[in-house]
Amino acid sequence: MSQEKQQFYRHLQRAGLKRTAQRDLIVDIFLHTEDHLSSEDLYRVVKEQDASIGQTTIYRTLKLLVEAGLASEVRFGDGRSRYEPNNKFPHHDHLICTNCNHTIEFYSAELKAMLESIAAAHNFHPTEQSLRIFGLCAACAVDAASDSPPAINKSSAPGAFGIAK
Repeated sequence: MSQEKQQFYRHLQRAGLKRTAQRDLIVDIFLHTEDHLSSEDLYRVVKEQDASIGQTTIYRTLKLLVEAGLASEVRFGDGRSRYEPNNKFPHHDHLICTNCNHTIEFYSAELKAMLESIAAAHNFHPTEQSLRIFGLCAACAVDAASDSPPAINKSSAPGAFGIAK
C-alpha cells in the first residue's frame, strides 16, 4: 500500500470514518492523475469504473484528501474549484489561459527566493503561497493574432499615437 493511501486511511480513522471500496477507487484514480480536476471532472472519470458512485461521495472524498494533506484546492478564476495531488510535484505555480483554460505548471527557484526575501523584509511568515498568472497560451495567442485586423505601422500612420496633425 502506498504511503499516500496509508496517510489517507489514518486520516479517516482520526475522523471516525470508515474505509470503503468507493473511497478507495476515488483515491486511486485521483492520486494517479496529473490534471487539475474539478469534482465534476473526477466524477466523470470515476463513473466510468463504478456507476454507483455519486457526486456527493466524490466531493466529500476530495475534501477528505485536502484535510489529509494529499490534495490542494486550486482556483483558476473561472468560479470552479479544482484539485491536484500533492504527491507529484514540489511547490509550483500556474500559468492559466483565459481563453481555453489550459494550465501550465512551473517552478522558479528565483521567484521562490524573491518571495522569501519580500516576506522576510516585512517580518512576515507565510504559511502558504500561490501564484496564478492569467493570459493566453501560445495556441490561443496565435489564434487571436490571426483573428485580429492587420496591424498598422503607427509611426507612419496619420495621427499616430493620438496626435492630430
